[in-house]
Amino acid sequence: MYQSPSPLPFERDLIDGTRLYGWKSESPLTPFAPDYTHYLSDKEIFSKEECKEWNDYLLKQEEILLDKHRISMGSGGTGLGANSITSRFPYFNVLKFNFHHIERLKTEIFKGIQKILDVSGHSTWQETLYVNSWFNVLRRGEGMETHIHGYDKNIFYGFHLSINAKETFTSYQHPVKFQQEAFYVPNKVGYLTLFPDFIPHGVSPNRYETPRISIAGDIYAASRLKQPGLGPVQKNLVEL
Repeated sequence: MYQSPSPLPFERDLIDGTRLYGWKSESPLTPFAPDYTHYLSDKEIFSKEECKEWNDYLLKQEEILLDKHRISMGSGGTGLGANSITSRFPYFNVLKFNFHHIERLKTEIFKGIQKILDVSGHSTWQETLYVNSWFNVLRRGEGMETHIHGYDKNIFYGFHLSINAKETFTSYQHPVKFQQEAFYVPNKVGYLTLFPDFIPHGVSPNRYETPRISIAGDIYAASRLKQPGLGPVQKNLVEL
């Protein structure tokens, strides 16, 4: 019977408050055995008070954007459906909003990517980065089905920032072993998570009346913009 290689989970805290975790392959014994390290990171970047400001602002934006953009563009495999703000993600970019916490969010995303490049041995890699960002509102009974953001030669990183959450978690699954190897991460308000875009992930259902709100997005290297396939997202990208 075939048995896939056992990934080696790792987890450690860095001096700047970042929690680094993920999977590393066993040492390959043949030229064709898997040889990888998948890095994820968590770090608190906003206080609960600041997230309350975000929460109130995004709920107002949800109403405005749903009224402005009546046609769903698909909810990216999340299962949230055509009535969700998630299904309008190509129409807007959170990083273009006129809100006083935007610049700090951009700075923290950039710093987080720098940290991952450093610890992964790619500190000399240089390319301009661009971001598409949207937000999600999960009301009572709603969760996100397991999905990925992409899997191709240009893939980079995605991110997730919890704005309001009560007893929900995001599962980040190994891209081969899936649920056999997963990190079940509580959605802690104010915490930014960075993950490779090909990592399958989903969110447990919200069991409360208070909406679960998060900001999410994808980061692209400049070389990706030269390739076809981004569609309407491309006109909304913001340089990081």
